Amino acid sequence: MPEGPRRGVRAGFAGELTPGDLRALLADPEARRHHSVRRALAAHPRTPRADALSLIPTLYWRDLATISAEARVHPQVRRAADLEILRRLPGLALSERVEIARISGPGTIAALRKSGEPSLVRALLRNRFLVESDVVSMALSGRDGESLEAIARDAVWGLRIAVRAAVARNRFTGADLAFDLLPGIPLVDLREICREGWRSADFLAQARATLAFRAETGTGAALPA
Repeated sequence: MPEGPRRGVRAGFAGELTPGDLRALLADPEARRHHSVRRALAAHPRTPRADALSLIPTLYWRDLATISAEARVHPQVRRAADLEILRRLPGLALSERVEIARISGPGTIAALRKSGEPSLVRALLRNRFLVESDVVSMALSGRDGESLEAIARDAVWGLRIAVRAAVARNRFTGADLAFDLLPGIPLVDLREICREGWRSADFLAQARATLAFRAETGTGAALPA
């Protein structure tokens, strides 16, 4: 491989491949046998779109996740990386799926947040691209108590009022956890919870007492012990 392309490939996704390097690598079947070359070409913003897209299926899952999260990569290429990740996901080990959930971009997050698997949920909570609406969506649609508790107890997202309210309103949230959240959710949500007939009589009695106490004191405090 010529020194110029080799230097650019070592730069990874830094975008340092010159147009001449790109042409040389794309025209060199021997060079494209190297995984690092295919990865650099697929991620480079000046690689012709069709060439970049054709390389996506040849990459490892970790490279696909990195491309998914790289803003300098063309959106169509990022989307292709997301789709390739999702196609492979069922055949990957749990540890690999967890790592993808932690490092991938918004396109993959949108699909993974629907899984509800506790390990994936915990990994997604650490993903730098996650936004509050993603977490609220997981909290509202989740059906696994462990996942819902992970969201509610998270040191960052568990402090968000909208997230706490969404977990408290979810019928799959354990009664103890839901009750713990009542002092910190908006009164409008607490009032709705007090009208939810599917909840146990004991829980509703506690919720209504909490509502009365908060309405009287004007605070978000819990009932006195």
